[in-house]
Amino acid sequence: MTKSKSAIESLMGERGRLRTSHEMLKAALELEDRGPEFIPFYIAAANYMEAGMGRLDAQDIKMLARLAEKLGDATPEDEEIIAEVHRRLDGNREHLKKFLACRDALAADPSDSVSIADFESISNAYIDYIHNRMGHHAPSTDMARKLFEESDWVEIADIDPAYFTGEEKIYVSMLAVRPDRVPLGKDAEQYVAEYRRDKG
Repeated sequence: MTKSKSAIESLMGERGRLRTSHEMLKAALELEDRGPEFIPFYIAAANYMEAGMGRLDAQDIKMLARLAEKLGDATPEDEEIIAEVHRRLDGNREHLKKFLACRDALAADPSDSVSIADFESISNAYIDYIHNRMGHHAPSTDMARKLFEESDWVEIADIDPAYFTGEEKIYVSMLAVRPDRVPLGKDAEQYVAEYRRDKG
């Protein structure tokens, strides 16, 4: 019997799918001899990342507000942990804005060599930022695990069937235009399984 997912596991699944999108985009950008067949994938990956990063931002903002509420009179160390996540999110928004502007320019003229080069350059910079600054932040995660109950995670995760229906469509659309040479990222369910192992 398959174990049902908790709210935090649902959230981990979302972030796993988001990670597969930028893992595949990174893999595509590392290939040589990229032809016109890569352009629809670039655009589809950016569409998925736009939706996924929007969710991540909203969820993390709620998480940080809930952490501040739970902490009450926070220590300077705790305040710095929260401030660091806010800084990471601010940087992510700036990178995402540039990334989506390049996507829009590419979508407007998919054969324009300047738009293609700009998209690839900005994508590489954004993916580097994601990998270096938007990954697991142990201090805030540990704090949340200590302070939050399932009801907190339910509020933060915002499990919305209508959103998931739309998300699935753009995720499937991205996979449908993935060039054969681009490897699939790690399946989102692996992230949930790893979370369960780490949690014990």
